[in-house]
Amino acid sequence: MFRIPRILSTGLLVSLLLTAQAPALGVPQDLTILHTNDTHDHLLPFDTRHGRDLGGIARRATLIRRIRAEATRSLVLDAGDTFQGTPIFTFFEGEADTLTMDLAGYDASTVGNHDLDNGLPNLQKQLAGHHFRMICSNLVDQVSGQPIFEPSHVFERDGLKIGVFGIMGEDALEAVARKNRPTIRYLDPVEVAREQVRDLRSRVDLVVMLSHSGFEQDLDLASRVEGIHLILGGHSHTRVDEPRPVRCGAWTTYVAQDFQWGELLGRIDLTVDEGRITALRGRLLPVDASIPADRSLQDVVNLYDGQIRTRMAEIVAQAPAGLASDDKYARDCELGNWTADVIRGKTGAEIGIMNAGGLRAPLLPGPVSVGTLYSIFPFDNALVTVSLPGKTLQALCDANASDPARLGALQFSNLTFRASGGRAVDVRVGDRPLDPGRDYRVGTIDYLADGNDGYRRFKDGKDARAMGVLLRDAVLEAARHQKVLRSPGTGRIRG
Repeated sequence: MFRIPRILSTGLLVSLLLTAQAPALGVPQDLTILHTNDTHDHLLPFDTRHGRDLGGIARRATLIRRIRAEATRSLVLDAGDTFQGTPIFTFFEGEADTLTMDLAGYDASTVGNHDLDNGLPNLQKQLAGHHFRMICSNLVDQVSGQPIFEPSHVFERDGLKIGVFGIMGEDALEAVARKNRPTIRYLDPVEVAREQVRDLRSRVDLVVMLSHSGFEQDLDLASRVEGIHLILGGHSHTRVDEPRPVRCGAWTTYVAQDFQWGELLGRIDLTVDEGRITALRGRLLPVDASIPADRSLQDVVNLYDGQIRTRMAEIVAQAPAGLASDDKYARDCELGNWTADVIRGKTGAEIGIMNAGGLRAPLLPGPVSVGTLYSIFPFDNALVTVSLPGKTLQALCDANASDPARLGALQFSNLTFRASGGRAVDVRVGDRPLDPGRDYRVGTIDYLADGNDGYRRFKDGKDARAMGVLLRDAVLEAARHQKVLRSPGTGRIRG
């Protein structure tokens, strides 16, 4: 394990008339909230199919510092999934992420599912000694029932009191591998949110919920819980250009999210008067090469990156057209099909299955480096084979077909089907119809075989065998062997 010593460091304008119970300040008070979510260890600038040289924590720090210098009062918040996404996390387990969040001036974050990828003890270790607060209200110890993290915190900015609490949604919890949550008990988000509002509204001027639940889930909670002024969310990687108003009776909550990877910085400017938000404007600010990097923070990132840069820069293949993963949940994609083929080939199974959520970035056209594949496949998922009954395979395909937005949630090799009426029809293995009465040898990853991410039907399997190789290593081996990576095409899943 590589180590370096820790460095400790100190468009929408609306007017709202809201009932309130909070202490009156007597005069209007301004506040600027800066927010991010799902940064996923993207400490260095990155490229996407839609832009080049985007993001970077050192640039974000410069932008945060500039805004704080001009703002009357400010708060910098994050909605979780700081960890997991590039080789820096793979080798340093979040140490670089928590350190640079402190240096960038964050006040608080909440827990995302990927922040638990290396287990709760690792997250707690990486948080030790840092100044920003980890706030989560609905994760408690399985035995004692006590909060694992700080359930809420009141920040004071020049007389203005802001109460912040945190929520992890059920979908996010389901995405946490079962082996990483044996000591965690999960509490209902709506009930906990109501409790937090009751506690905070009597003693603060503004209530903010940090949520790692997904945008649609945040909208639902806002419609059911009265008294939250703002929900700053994550998990679904949704770009919300202006905060969305949601009514709960006579109350309005505004829900915001700022996409992913630190490509954007959310900014909300608001005015509070006697516990009421009387004006609010929210927008997303690009973080790009026009913003100079904070030099001291960039030096810290370089200390980590420098230890792995040479190894990660090795070119193992070429991908002239790349392998797309756009709309990976809505249908089968080139990268998903290629990965499922690699799994089937490496395991010698009859069928290969990969989850779309395990594909963390598209493969862009051009040279393919070790670091590129580490970023696409950041998880330490191991290959396994398992015998699944045909009726279980039918059920897994039906689960895909039941939701058009998640038709490609599982990606297959040597298995095809068509979605019709919410079910999978014409399911074929190779050139033969699926036989519900026989067992099929399936190659997949241990995360799925263990029934995670809602795929409990994998537990119907028998004779599970570990292959002793990580998916990431199998992919690297395949890339080196193929030398030129070409699209296997799409259409294995048809709507």
